[in-house]
Amino acid sequence: MVVRIHASMWAKQVTKLVGDDVDGIELNGYEPVREVMGVADTWWRGPDSLVAVYSGEAEAFGFSGGRTALIYSGLDEWGRRGGDEAGES
Repeated sequence: MVVRIHASMWAKQVTKLVGDDVDGIELNGYEPVREVMGVADTWWRGPDSLVAVYSGEAEAFGFSGGRTALIYSGLDEWGRRGGDEAGES
């Protein structure tokens, strides 16, 4: 939750994708944010953005249209750390 709040406060733009549009996200060059990785939710750190993909409930209920992704873009290095003071991922 801390990462989501941090990202939303510092991003210059937040883009929401739903359903099949989530498949169009290009994550080449992004690294997983291990401190918030989970079965249902995954976060990715890129050059100037954080991407959160929420798919657990959609998969559990067999409803791929319920998948959601939020792209927090326009972040500097500190913003991409997601509130991690130590800067370790």
